[in-house]
Amino acid sequence: MRSLRIRMCHNAAMPAPRSDSHRLDRNAWVGAGMEVLCSAGVQAVRVEALAKRLNISKGSFYWHFKDREDLLEAILDEWQARQSDWNAYGESSQNPVERWAKLFGILTAPGYAPLELAMSAWARQDEKVARRLAEADRKRITYLATIFREIGFSAAQASEWANAAFLLYLGWMDRSARRIGQNEFSIALSELLSRFVLAASALVSQEALQQSKR
Repeated sequence: MRSLRIRMCHNAAMPAPRSDSHRLDRNAWVGAGMEVLCSAGVQAVRVEALAKRLNISKGSFYWHFKDREDLLEAILDEWQARQSDWNAYGESSQNPVERWAKLFGILTAPGYAPLELAMSAWARQDEKVARRLAEADRKRITYLATIFREIGFSAAQASEWANAAFLLYLGWMDRSARRIGQNEFSIALSELLSRFVLAASALVSQEALQQSKR
């Protein structure tokens, strides 16, 4: 399942309609399910509705899944697998500036925010999803803290500012859901978080200077 790259939410192209059930693979059902999750919420992710969306018989679904819960688990697994992108980008980057730039590539990708908002809404209804979302958030904050450490923050400062930056991102992402135009959101988010880091660096430097004068 990790090989699947989801066509994300609002700009995703649906697969061409097929009547040959064995050619419509498991990934097509997961992708369609994630699109509906983004647009209408988890309650709308129903086998019959997805079959109609894919223009195929409902019986095709049971070649790949036991039931609706099995599909929802697959959707959750795929979302969680994509969270490894944060660490993958970090491992492939040589410096904090490059890590920061690549992070924006993830956060501002078309469809990323709608999917994250849909997952958050789902988590409020399902304890299992909430636990997995919380674990993903911890890993994200750790990634941010690593960047702050590399910039020159102490471990305690890095943890504190990473949590603040992540909360800022969550708030901005929620606001983006009420906007029209992904490009506007992308540019604004990049500028906001970059200014946040610059402000944090200036404040930490000022505190260090004041301590050195004591």
